[in-house]
Amino acid sequence: MSTATKRPGMGRVRRTIFRMVERFEPDETAVMVVVAVAVGLVGGFGAILFRWLVDAFQGLAIGPGEHTVQLLASVPWWKRLLLPVAGGLVVGPLVHFGAREARGHGVPEVLDAMVFRRGVIRPVVAAVKIMASALTIAFGGSVGREGPIVQIGAAMGSTLGQWLRFSPQRLRTLIGCGAAAGIAATFNAPIAGAFFALEILMRDFAVVTFAPIIVASVTATAISREFLGDTPAFPVPGFTLGDPLELPLYLVLGLLVGLLAVAYVRSLYACEDLAARSFVPRWLQPAVGGVFLGLLLVRFPQVYGVGYGTMVEALDGRLLGWTMLLLVAVKLLAVNITLGSGFSGGIFAPALFLGGMLGGAFGSLVGQVLPGSHDAVGAFAMVGMSAMVGAATGGPLTAILILFEMTGEYRVILPLMLAGIGAALAYRSLMGDSIFTLKFARRGQKLEIGRESAVLRDFHVQDIMEVNPVTVQESSGFNEVLELFLEENEEHYYVLDEQGRLAGRISIHDVKDLLQETNLGRVLIAGDVCGPVENLVYRQDNLEDCLLRLGERDSSDLPVLYSPEQPVFVGVIRRQAVFEVYSRQVLQREDTGIKLITGEARMRGCVELPAEYKVQLLMPPRDWWGDTLRELELRSRYGISVLAIRRRTALGGRHNVMPEPDAPLEPGDRLVIVGVTDDLDRLLAEINPRAFPDRKEKP
Repeated sequence: MSTATKRPGMGRVRRTIFRMVERFEPDETAVMVVVAVAVGLVGGFGAILFRWLVDAFQGLAIGPGEHTVQLLASVPWWKRLLLPVAGGLVVGPLVHFGAREARGHGVPEVLDAMVFRRGVIRPVVAAVKIMASALTIAFGGSVGREGPIVQIGAAMGSTLGQWLRFSPQRLRTLIGCGAAAGIAATFNAPIAGAFFALEILMRDFAVVTFAPIIVASVTATAISREFLGDTPAFPVPGFTLGDPLELPLYLVLGLLVGLLAVAYVRSLYACEDLAARSFVPRWLQPAVGGVFLGLLLVRFPQVYGVGYGTMVEALDGRLLGWTMLLLVAVKLLAVNITLGSGFSGGIFAPALFLGGMLGGAFGSLVGQVLPGSHDAVGAFAMVGMSAMVGAATGGPLTAILILFEMTGEYRVILPLMLAGIGAALAYRSLMGDSIFTLKFARRGQKLEIGRESAVLRDFHVQDIMEVNPVTVQESSGFNEVLELFLEENEEHYYVLDEQGRLAGRISIHDVKDLLQETNLGRVLIAGDVCGPVENLVYRQDNLEDCLLRLGERDSSDLPVLYSPEQPVFVGVIRRQAVFEVYSRQVLQREDTGIKLITGEARMRGCVELPAEYKVQLLMPPRDWWGDTLRELELRSRYGISVLAIRRRTALGGRHNVMPEPDAPLEPGDRLVIVGVTDDLDRLLAEINPRAFPDRKEKP
């Protein structure tokens, strides 16, 4: 079926959904919970498909079976050497030419979409990531399944939200739902999956976010258990806390694991930097890295793939202390080669492996020092796994829950918490960013996550600025300026030169100090009286940056310029307008998010306009004063509608009044207008041509 025949049918489905939503008028949480069920289903089946692909490719590479170390050890040495090279020859071009976001472990790319891309992830990312990661793991890459399934689930959630035309805030929530579903289905851990999304990705525990993520996590877990079984990922023997002296030792282990986490993160980024400076083409780098990875697999088959089998041996106490220490160094090298050279895979399983091996080696030493300790190797290995994940990812609570649900062992919860604290303290004393956020810090980007910070970044100054405000010409006489202050109820006005550029600001305080000088009105001009403007914004600046600049000098408003290249004055943005956006989107929770094509549906009294429409606050020019809306003919001439008139009150404030076609406009009125962006720009260009220097006149 062609694309041309698909789209109308899909459009009808979408419109049917919108009509149902319009009819029942559910609140925000109810809408998101229903959609979260769909995301959970998709995420759960996506995790099953991913597991199936890994098993299928593994059968092709080394043969079917769960005991991968024994399978790999049984194949000829030359095959072990060439397996990663063969995988790299496929993965490199697939990622480079298919979706470069699929390179590496994927979670930073999810954060990038949430914070900087308005929640948009390309659908192709899921397809490329699932294939590339499955090939990487099956052909010897020393990585995990968890990071890929996070990116796969997030891409699926974002894709569904884009199809439903959801707002950026809802897209971010669906990304969290997809990530939670992936983690929950992969680990058989619904609580940990939800907390991974809430603690690491969203950092938002509001009900409107919390409820959908929980629902998606539970749904995905139910799907996973139905097809993969309800068993812990790590079957471990029961542990008991023996000597009470062991508790401080768990804190010591946490400190050591924190140092290992620092080495893990720094070495990984160092390898990525080395690859970025390499003369080898990006698409060929995985194959080159596969040569070195193959050399490691020839001697150490334990670092093949996710390494769960070797971790189970450590938990059972079947590995020697020196062997586990050696595997820490080898695994660290293997995962750096894998991800640094451009393979695709996760960092969770390597972190579990490294923490487990270090914990097991430490437990072996404790067993010799404290002969009365029970199950020291396995207990310390499990605690080390949790502490390592918590320190490296910046999510200690998630790490504790993951290990608790993966093992089904509750009696070791106190050591898990104690070691997690020690590891987090050691790591954060040396590094301020996690393995996920360091990528942004190195680029100089401020990574603020959460509903409140994201809301203002989704709006721009031009969306809410007041256009065509009253201004003063630089050459205006002092008497003219004084008359303006007497007529209008403003504390200051911006002064423009002949080219429409900002020359300064003149305030009531500048004027009143000169009122006693009776002859100055004939001599002084506005340019002599105005003061400098210490802060300003541009049309395309987002409201978060705008609010920061407003707060720098406690300004009530800021002048808006067209662009840095064309710095002409185009309007004013007021602090109150920014706060109104914040209040509406965050405090009142009116972000319904469905962009209705017709613009006629009701969603709890709130409609989000299609992308090509905009609401604008307009200061009518002086020659409009006394004219009626019928005489101005804004709808017939420009296709623009007046929603309301903001008129002064007796106390100096403003209130909205309904627009009457035959009522004349009064001085100081503001018009709330709506229309297609191009039509609005055409109107504003006619009112103030200098405010649109790059606009061409239409015939």
